[in-house]
Amino acid sequence: MPDRLIWTRAADDVFETAVTSASMARALAERLRDAGQAEDVVAGLRSVAVRFRPDHAAGVEAWLASLPEISEPSPETGPPVDISVHYGGEFGPDLGAVCTALGLAEEAFIARHTGAVHTVEMMGFTPGFAYVSGFPEGMDIARFDDPRPRVAAGSVGISAGFTGLYALAGPGGWPLVGRTLDRLFDPAGEEPFRLRAGQRIRFRAV
Repeated sequence: MPDRLIWTRAADDVFETAVTSASMARALAERLRDAGQAEDVVAGLRSVAVRFRPDHAAGVEAWLASLPEISEPSPETGPPVDISVHYGGEFGPDLGAVCTALGLAEEAFIARHTGAVHTVEMMGFTPGFAYVSGFPEGMDIARFDDPRPRVAAGSVGISAGFTGLYALAGPGGWPLVGRTLDRLFDPAGEEPFRLRAGQRIRFRAV
């Protein structure tokens, strides 16, 4: 790895750098937020973007250029969080089509999905939406070209080797294989969203 991160100007008010993993992106973003010199910091799956005031560009660029490369953080320990999922039927209307595309029986798909420990790699594109890795290789499914105008809260979708969990209802284009009735969003809670980046989870069929 290089001794320094390589930052590029992605927009008038954004610098961006590439990293090798989502966990490194999260760790770097946390370090940048703690420094308090950026307007906003966003961690992606393999990148980190820093938004700043355009009139501060020179100072921000010098600050970023001085930062050393970050090491791969240690994975979280402890038991994973269980997420109960109702697969198929009205809760997972695309499960049959997904299984057909993958050449799997529904029972085999569910066994693979529930048989792994998954990791929440990133949050977005809507509040509380979790991008979750851990799907076995070779189970890539494309998103729909025409998203649904409304996907129920708790829906479980899959796309591009990831599982997507909708904490809130809203539009979405991920093929839906199930839904959890576990509460992923509690507006009265100290932490309103149950899931966070870096957390390990395991899906349980109910």
